[in-house]
Amino acid sequence: MPDTAAMTLLERRLVELGCPRRWLRDKVRELADHHDDLKQAALDDGLPEQEAVARADAQLGDPVALAENAAALLRLSSWWGRHRIIGFCALPPLAFGPAWLGCALILAGFFRLLGWLCGPAYDFLSPAHALADDPDAFRALAAPVNAVLNFSALLASGLMFYWLIRRSAAGTKWIWVALGACALNGLFTSAGIGPRAVFIGYSAMPVNWTYATAPLLVAVAAFLRQRKLENRLPPIPKERRLKLRRQNAKLAPTLRLIYRTPTYWLVVILIVSLTTLIAHERGREDDLKFKIWPSERAATLAQIKARQSADVAAANETMIALAPWQNATLLDSTDGPDEVKGNNLAELPAGVQVFGGVRFDVEGKIQLLGERLPRFHRKLPVRINGIVIGRKCERLHLLHGASFLRERGKKIASLVLHYADGSQADLGIIAGEHVLDWWGPIYNTDAGDERETSMPGTELAWSGGNPRIKQRSPEFSLRLYKSTFANPHPELAVTSLDYVSTLEGPAPFLVGLTIEQSPSTAKLP
Repeated sequence: MPDTAAMTLLERRLVELGCPRRWLRDKVRELADHHDDLKQAALDDGLPEQEAVARADAQLGDPVALAENAAALLRLSSWWGRHRIIGFCALPPLAFGPAWLGCALILAGFFRLLGWLCGPAYDFLSPAHALADDPDAFRALAAPVNAVLNFSALLASGLMFYWLIRRSAAGTKWIWVALGACALNGLFTSAGIGPRAVFIGYSAMPVNWTYATAPLLVAVAAFLRQRKLENRLPPIPKERRLKLRRQNAKLAPTLRLIYRTPTYWLVVILIVSLTTLIAHERGREDDLKFKIWPSERAATLAQIKARQSADVAAANETMIALAPWQNATLLDSTDGPDEVKGNNLAELPAGVQVFGGVRFDVEGKIQLLGERLPRFHRKLPVRINGIVIGRKCERLHLLHGASFLRERGKKIASLVLHYADGSQADLGIIAGEHVLDWWGPIYNTDAGDERETSMPGTELAWSGGNPRIKQRSPEFSLRLYKSTFANPHPELAVTSLDYVSTLEGPAPFLVGLTIEQSPSTAKLP
């Protein structure tokens, strides 16, 4: 390669334009070879060395202009170079989602490999992992993982746009534009892995300054690298640079040319469509939260209140005092670790109350063990035996609930009736038929199958809240159900009953028990 001022200026300008290094080396070598051919032709014509070089420089042309033309051709050969405003202004905010998904898949593969090598306990992203049913413990462990995922996704998107800008010779200023857009996107991005869920979206609070630094680190590294490349070459003289600016001002494309490209209009249509869709969904969400759901909650609460009137309660009912068998108060945590405060039934009225048209004596609760509660180290019984009834009855009314209820159709508990003649009967409590999870919606719109039970004898009897649900799921409410079971043998006196968990997953609890008798029913002697 000839060591001439022309080649130096050419290489310097190509470096300033941010051309890819390999392409830059090839272009400089190509023009250097052409310069050698022109010089050799001049020497063959009998010119001395100095005059041959001068003629070769004149025939080759202005090296700065050659660099500009070469870089312009490289930009025109790439979609990203032709549509820099679209590619490096509009697309960076959309790149976070795919980048995050790619990083999440890599992380999931890593944990799956770790679980395969070291055991299932190390694959904590698996839905079957023990932490999947422990939301608080899962979130505590997932917090650093989510932070790494978000940072890695923004870093990856920043590196990707840096590579695209270098590859298309878009120029160093577009590095700051694209990576600045990625950083701005990172300020308000909210994404992560939750218990049995993956979420991604935007939130104005809190502002994620840490995540925004990832693409900015790429921009700073690109700036330092660019300065290093430029410092190894002598600068372009000031008069040549002024001449270059005047030439570029004359050749600068107008906005009219950008408007004529099909890509521009396709992107405009796409952005308008997405904006319209987002605005529609946001309006729909606001309508649900501030108009539809509040009115539906109010209607549900009014219906519940109407069924709590003493006028609707039957006269031939006997409340069973459960105090001797209760193992938890209304202030105790109903699910999760004992140290979790506020997740209780403190709002439930105590004493003799009417729920679902039936009187119940509410003092505390009988909390049974579920499959998932042992992970919280809760010392709870699987069954409570010998709840004394001591009379005939036609129906039994339960005021009850369950936590960790995820699937319908499973038998989660039983009432085992013991009769005076020594026989017994089993009344199954079925998820979705007699009870739903005690956290859930009391509205109808978009509630899915979490709103209604399917058994005619079951109804939503009480709804309330507590500090925990208001913090974690403010759109949900606490729910207790009144379920009515027919006695298979009303002619026989029921001496006692057992309340038994099937350990199928949900943890059932009983708050009230009332039996309904016929007028002729008598107590056991």
